[in-house]
Amino acid sequence: MADDFEDQFRIISHEKLPIRMPDPDIIYVNNATRLLEKRHELAEVEGDLVNQREEFHVKLRVLKQRREDLLEKEEELKLSILKFDKFLKENDAKRLRAKSKQMSENDLQKQKEKEIIKLEKELDLLVTQRGKLQKKAETHAVYPGFLENVIKIRDEFQDIRMVTSRFAALMHTYDLLFRRYQENQETIKTIKSDLNNFIKTKNNENMKYQNMIAGLKIRLEAAKTKIVKWESIWVHIQNTAARKTLTLGMVKMAIFNLYAHIKEAELDLNIAIEDTNEQLSVVQDYIIQLREIIHDFKKMES
Repeated sequence: MADDFEDQFRIISHEKLPIRMPDPDIIYVNNATRLLEKRHELAEVEGDLVNQREEFHVKLRVLKQRREDLLEKEEELKLSILKFDKFLKENDAKRLRAKSKQMSENDLQKQKEKEIIKLEKELDLLVTQRGKLQKKAETHAVYPGFLENVIKIRDEFQDIRMVTSRFAALMHTYDLLFRRYQENQETIKTIKSDLNNFIKTKNNENMKYQNMIAGLKIRLEAAKTKIVKWESIWVHIQNTAARKTLTLGMVKMAIFNLYAHIKEAELDLNIAIEDTNEQLSVVQDYIIQLREIIHDFKKMES
């Protein structure tokens, strides 16, 4: 690349500057000097590179040794941590066992204390019951003599056991009868309740039907009133219809008389007597014709 640059510089110089031929000896000396300088610089650079490479290898060996030392210390630290962790776990286990044992002992002690309190209460209750039983035994002490007298009086009993058996049987029968009596009382209460409910329901239904009857009576009176009203209206309608029928007959007769008077000259009544509309139409046409004749006559006079 330097040679190309020199060639280009030489070409440009040759084109723009006046041509001057250099001295060949001077050129050779300059090139040799440059070459020696370049070699010297290259030797210094290679020496620096060798020194740096040796320093790098030394540093690399030092770093490698430090890494190995660190790895070894890391392993030792891991072992120490594991040993310490094991020691902590064993210590926690011992502490938990001691705590659990202490809690168990405390619970057992509390349970025993509760049992002692419960037994003391039961003892007090038993002492109280013993006192009551003693009083009851003292009260019932007269009964054995009474039973012996009963055996002496009644021949059917041979000893006290038979009397007590008979008494137990009678008490059992009494209990059965009393239980049946209570059941019958409950049944009677249920029947009375059902009867009261039935009576209440029927009373409500009776009141409902009484109200319905009262409402129907009111409707009946209203219907009777309407019947009287509509009967009077019907009589009025019949009377009005009779009057209107009579008037209609008279009108029809008048129309027929006019129609007959108009058709008297023709002697041809070609329309039925009942067809009042056609008769009235003929009368209307006749009146129109007369009106035209009168109009024409007035016109002629004027």
